[in-house]
Amino acid sequence: MLMKLEQSSPTALGFLASGRLTDNDYKNFLIPEVKRTLEEQQSIRLLFMMEGFRGWDIQAAWDDLIFGMEINRRVERIAIVGDRDWEKWMARLTRAFTYGEVRYFDLKEREQAWAWIKE
Repeated sequence: MLMKLEQSSPTALGFLASGRLTDNDYKNFLIPEVKRTLEEQQSIRLLFMMEGFRGWDIQAAWDDLIFGMEINRRVERIAIVGDRDWEKWMARLTRAFTYGEVRYFDLKEREQAWAWIKE
């Protein structure tokens, strides 16, 4: 499940990712939210708060890859906030495929993650 976080601003969108993400989460929520923002902004910053996150189903992983390539040049920063080693690894892997900066923050550093995304 994806849920937009209330700390989001016009240029910095934050999402809570929990459970297993599905094709529906991308096509009916994340992609439309990001596209609406990019209609009004040249670039975007994203924060993903991983709480109880268990990964993606195969179609959602494909949606993530394709949409990520589509908007890649317009993403300035991505903050991944979590508490698992594999989420740290995911942040490192994301750096190789992302035009903008990517940083991992532990859950206890969520305020620093928001400050970095919004600076």
